[in-house]
Amino acid sequence: MIARIDIAESAEVTSLERAWVRASRELAAQPGFLSTRIHRVYRRMNATGYDLVSIARWNDLAAYHSAEATGATLPVEGVRGINLYGCVDQSDFISQPARDSNLVILNPYRIRRPQAADNARMWNATRRLMARREGFIGAELFQTFHPGEDTFYFVSRAEWETEAAFMTQFEGRDYQQIVSPFSGTFQICFSNVIEEITKKDTP
Repeated sequence: MIARIDIAESAEVTSLERAWVRASRELAAQPGFLSTRIHRVYRRMNATGYDLVSIARWNDLAAYHSAEATGATLPVEGVRGINLYGCVDQSDFISQPARDSNLVILNPYRIRRPQAADNARMWNATRRLMARREGFIGAELFQTFHPGEDTFYFVSRAEWETEAAFMTQFEGRDYQQIVSPFSGTFQICFSNVIEEITKKDTP
């Protein structure tokens, strides 16, 4: 599985969301398409930043590029880079449809390749810690295929049943001991999935 991840700022969030839904339904007809989810950011913990995050999943790079060759793309304008990522670490996910009530923590990492191994180990340690917490649903770490082109080397996505469940984790001393040496390398944003399009949604 690979993912096209677009992290966008927009003054016209609602109109972009509508255009995204229309384009996603067209993409769903493409061979190798798996799903897309668009997340609306509603709170930023440690930085100003973006408003929407789109994650479109494909079987592999060949399927993505075949669709791209037909002109099938998502309407996320002004996003620099190629933004193709592979999943390099993940928890055992509790499989469920997207729920707009769930909290999704999105963290883009603005780092260089020499910092990647240390940041990946930090993320793995937090993933194992989160897996023991009540309310945790699952987490994934994506790494860019094109570090020379993309703004973010890693993008992580963690899903929780509630904001309160995550804050119990975030405010814990054990969690802070793991992440505090990496302060400033990633943004912590709270979001909800506002739309999910899957292959089965194709008419």
